[in-house]
Amino acid sequence: MDIAVHRERIVPIYSRVSPVVSHLIYADDLLVLLRPSMRGMRELAAVMEEFGQLSGLRLNRDKSKVYFSNSCTLKEERAMELGVEKGDLPVKYLGVPLSVNYAKDRDCQSLVDFAQRRVEGWQAAGLSFGGRIELVRSVISAIALFWLQSIMVPLATIRKIEGICAKFIWHGGIHAISWEQLCRPRKEGGVGLRSLVSVREAAGIKLAWRFLQGDSLWSAWMSSRYLRGRNFWVCEIDNNFSVSLKHILRTRPVLRTALRRRMREGGETDLWLDPWISGQSLLEILGPQRDGVAYRGLTCRHIIRGGVWRPEEYRFTATLVEEIRQVQITPMALSDV
Repeated sequence: MDIAVHRERIVPIYSRVSPVVSHLIYADDLLVLLRPSMRGMRELAAVMEEFGQLSGLRLNRDKSKVYFSNSCTLKEERAMELGVEKGDLPVKYLGVPLSVNYAKDRDCQSLVDFAQRRVEGWQAAGLSFGGRIELVRSVISAIALFWLQSIMVPLATIRKIEGICAKFIWHGGIHAISWEQLCRPRKEGGVGLRSLVSVREAAGIKLAWRFLQGDSLWSAWMSSRYLRGRNFWVCEIDNNFSVSLKHILRTRPVLRTALRRRMREGGETDLWLDPWISGQSLLEILGPQRDGVAYRGLTCRHIIRGGVWRPEEYRFTATLVEEIRQVQITPMALSDV
């Protein structure tokens, strides 16, 4: 595929500022992203045929589909050129609906239906209270967790699922304690179920952590496409940002309290804007202006010498200098984390 793109047989979807993404591989699935010209369709079909001849792995056209944007014309003709069926958006992958927009309650109805069917199948089993708790934990919560790590499930959907689970646990009778209490640890009077609302928030924080690591094609594409050089910690949420990036940026207050920096060389940490000192940035601690110091573009590398903090030239207070020196420097680390 890379060779075909290099030879301009296939023109991938790209922007001027983002990495070129022509295809993505998931387990035994292949997602190809290209501009839907007639020539592009023919060339993609030819590339798939060449791949089959070389590897012995053939494209299963019955299980393959092609999806077009709303602005594309002659969709049926282009699908016929490729030789696969035209699909309709939003598409489901591994049972989860994928869309560029916020998932709506109706988009996630299949998850609610799954929980309802499971509960109805268990009703006649004569289960004990502990048995019902374990089924909710091992089946319904597990599937919901998979969805929550994949898309932004609406809170309305989560409330429906929690209501189904609570009704099943209490066998349709009076709820002796609230759902929130059930989701507390056993030592705090709960039964150890996971709150799906909390899992939803945790999934967003996990996604934010992956974004900050910056070592994946996804994070590089998102950063170059949307942030365009703006600092993650201080940029405002733009209406043009993707759904996932908006969700990530909304986790910043929680992320600040949870993250602690460990420096390698400091070149990846913004000296003034990143919250690398006990969850705060220098700009927050000292204010926007201090003796006319220009802070844009400086990294922590400017105050590290020989693997040791050297902040004296900035005339910080003794208390601040001590806080800075508490930040661990690890030369063998792969990056500033």
